[in-house]
Amino acid sequence: MGGCVNRKILLVDDDPRILASLRRSLQDRFDLYLAESGTEALAAVERDGPFAAVVSDMRMPGMSGLDLLCELRRRAPDTVRMVLSGHTDFDAAIAAVNDGAIFRFHTKPVRAEILADSLERAILRHIEIRQTRGGIDPGESLVRAAEELRQAFEHQQFRLYVQPQCRVADGTVTGAEALVRWAHPERGLLAPATFLATLDAAGLTQDLTAWMLRRACIEARRWRDAGLPPMRIAVNATALDFCAPGFPEMVRRILAEQGLAPSALELELTEGAAVADPAGARASMLNLTEQGIATSLDDFGSGYSALGWLRHLPVAKIKVDRIFIDELGDDPAAYRMLQAIVGLAGDLGMTVLAEGVETERQMELVRDAGCDYVQGYLQASPMPPEDFTVWLAGRRP
Repeated sequence: MGGCVNRKILLVDDDPRILASLRRSLQDRFDLYLAESGTEALAAVERDGPFAAVVSDMRMPGMSGLDLLCELRRRAPDTVRMVLSGHTDFDAAIAAVNDGAIFRFHTKPVRAEILADSLERAILRHIEIRQTRGGIDPGESLVRAAEELRQAFEHQQFRLYVQPQCRVADGTVTGAEALVRWAHPERGLLAPATFLATLDAAGLTQDLTAWMLRRACIEARRWRDAGLPPMRIAVNATALDFCAPGFPEMVRRILAEQGLAPSALELELTEGAAVADPAGARASMLNLTEQGIATSLDDFGSGYSALGWLRHLPVAKIKVDRIFIDELGDDPAAYRMLQAIVGLAGDLGMTVLAEGVETERQMELVRDAGCDYVQGYLQASPMPPEDFTVWLAGRRP
């Protein structure tokens, strides 16, 4: 979404733990405001509005979410309304917003990425409706955004960041995940969540993957030349990348350009992408594995149905979705599910990385569950590659 788009989101829930979890999950993509009751929410609307969207629990003491929706219909008619509920209150919620406003309903628990994407789509759709009513072509905003991204490639505005991955047993840094940021000339440093949807719509996803692969391999070569311990750099690739006929050859060529062994690189495919085209993903993964390039399954347990295909996919590592890590310590079921994933991976000869570890308590439970590797803010935040080498040198053995 563009820089002029309102990104203020009001989160309403009477459970502080849920609010904290939502805040951690969404804070990189939106400007967040919190309220623990409908009354607090209405005060925030008056004080801090206008909001792009209000996300509310349905059943709360005092003013219910349903009452809040009805009141928002009067006080903030131009706001997207979204309901999260552990109950099937869908019909009642629809009745509360039957004025035609953009509305979404999600049943708890909802995966953070799904919630964030739903918010992005709802806000953009709301903007398109308003533009259409005002006689503006809604496609113009996408055209402008796509042109900005093309300019970003031309003017070298993308930046590589890395986040360390460590062995749980002894804390050894075994590698890093390559991440991207956009140094926008007007909006500053942007996280990928703010532009990946537009990138995909503009047909530029594969261009970014190629850029990421080349930049990541350049950094891996620099690590090797600097005499750092052997480490592997992991790069995310989409289902479109994996299923493109020339993808394995492109990867092999980039490695050769930098004089790197295939073992220096790991390619990550999300669970959702693997399920979308499991046969295509398997064929590409087999090709890459035969070259000696490791592949991993990202966001595992994110709500898709990869279990049936997992035994057929030649992946060396499973990256457990942060939804399980966020709930560790609060929900015994999350810990049992993590243990089950670790056991399943072990039976299939795969290692497990826990992603999104932010607290010592989460680290303790990840260790007890038997995870092999860990990645998260507890270890280090994403950083430029030059900062990574400094950080690595300053670590205690």
